[in-house]
Amino acid sequence: MTNHYPSEPQQVDLEEYIAEKSGKPYRAWGAKPQREETYETTASQYKPLKDVLKAAYDQAASGKGKDRHANGKVFTEQPIMEIGRMVGMGYQTGQAMKKSQEAGGMVSRGEYGAAKAELLGAINYLAAAYILIDEISAKQDVDLGPDRAL
Repeated sequence: MTNHYPSEPQQVDLEEYIAEKSGKPYRAWGAKPQREETYETTASQYKPLKDVLKAAYDQAASGKGKDRHANGKVFTEQPIMEIGRMVGMGYQTGQAMKKSQEAGGMVSRGEYGAAKAELLGAINYLAAAYILIDEISAKQDVDLGPDRAL
């Protein structure tokens, strides 16, 4: 009778086998990793961006934007939007450029907090431009019938 096994069956550690096949590091139960293993989620990878966008929102909703420009109006009825509707989104993108340039000067003078505040304002102007694009495209998407134009 011929032996169909090239060698005697071997006992295999299932977790070690899975780790080898998956390319993930193997660690025996109870063994401590040599270095701290961290698993980053998308939320943690983008947390710095989320923090900046939240700071821009806070500035508009409860900081300088609300105090100086809101006059009790919702965001889409404030000057940041109304002026854009009157003259186009160049107003908003131009304001963002101006604030960005001012921030650069502030950084060179060591005024870091003020520079960051200017950049938050620039982000809010760009957000207003984004909203204005939505408004413009919604008007373009209106079905006015075959013989009518805007």
